[in-house]
Amino acid sequence: MKAGKFRFVAKLAAWALFGSGVFVFIALPDNKYAWMQQMDPSMALPPDDASGDRAIFALLLLAAIVASQLALLVTAAHRREKAWTAVLALTAIVLWSSRFWR
Repeated sequence: MKAGKFRFVAKLAAWALFGSGVFVFIALPDNKYAWMQQMDPSMALPPDDASGDRAIFALLLLAAIVASQLALLVTAAHRREKAWTAVLALTAIVLWSSRFWR
């Protein structure tokens, strides 16, 4: 595989990781019992999920997204590409913190 093809595949994989990671951040509820309040609106608050597994998974996914975007930032040849990778990494951080930061 030529270097240009490998670079394109690596960029495509990083962008796909970003897209799927953002989709998971949006789709993954911060509390596994949030659906209960939708089914019975009389409930004041859903029960507390003390395990925190969802937040840990989302944090690991965030780390993978940021690492891939930083790898693209380091290997970027153009200023515009560097700006886009930085913006995408910051977008993932802001989205994660808006959903899972307590």
